[in-house]
Amino acid sequence: MKLLKDREKECRNWRDGISPYAKDLLTDYREITQGCEIHFNGDFGYEVHEGEDKHTVNLQLKRCTCRVWDLTGIPCSHAIKALIYQKKNPMSEVHWWYSKEAYMLVYMHKLQPVRGENFWKVKPEHVMEPPELYKMVGRPKLKRKREKDEARKREGAWSSSRKGLLMTCGYCCNRGHNIRTCPLVKYCYF
Repeated sequence: MKLLKDREKECRNWRDGISPYAKDLLTDYREITQGCEIHFNGDFGYEVHEGEDKHTVNLQLKRCTCRVWDLTGIPCSHAIKALIYQKKNPMSEVHWWYSKEAYMLVYMHKLQPVRGENFWKVKPEHVMEPPELYKMVGRPKLKRKREKDEARKREGAWSSSRKGLLMTCGYCCNRGHNIRTCPLVKYCYF
């Protein structure tokens, strides 16, 4: 409740018609426009050169090929360059949801105070109960689940996994294969 009240008070103190976040982004994008060059097609289209990149801006549709304006609702640096070329204020092209009126509509509805939990009326049928315990079918497992690389008991003794172990051939004594895959053995009967 206090947080909503504080944010509403902060929103009332905004000097511009848009949020400080949107205003900061606009100023950052405006600084980027210094390195942009613009070409007008005579209608609503602009071609903005930013270094080696080219972007097209359509002010009537409020679109840029970099898609920042589409996704955020705040004109990108290319759109700002086109708006400045047309002598328009870029702040007027920011989407409505960043406006002071939109934020004030959010904080218009106030939360009503509520008494503490001790005073709440809880009906017996609404009390949360733990789930019923069911006896599982079959014999219960007594051994814990072991990790894949953990040692296991084989033939009465504990041994670790043989994964990653280099094999030695019993026929040619070379490493990397066993007698079954040995290239020197002509016929092997196992």
